[in-house]
Amino acid sequence: MQLGLGLLPIVPILLLPFILVFFVIVFPIWGVALAVLGLLLLLARGVDWLARAAGVSAFGRVSRALHRAFIWVLTFGGLSRRFERTQPSVDR
Repeated sequence: MQLGLGLLPIVPILLLPFILVFFVIVFPIWGVALAVLGLLLLLARGVDWLARAAGVSAFGRVSRALHRAFIWVLTFGGLSRRFERTQPSVDR
């Protein structure tokens, strides 16, 4: 039992490089990607709205594709939604 308690302070020290890499490199790049895709999505939806007001429906697919890319980046490539499963309803 004492062996496990003696190694306890080493775990945060071993994890520190991974934590630093995530918060210094990965998180800012993710934030910039979200900002760029959000701006592009906003512009695409605005152009789509103007095109539909003019009677042209050519930009709907672009808007949907950018929305799908935005959601993909927002969920870390779908990683946060990987384990979401809808439970089948059981009627008794």
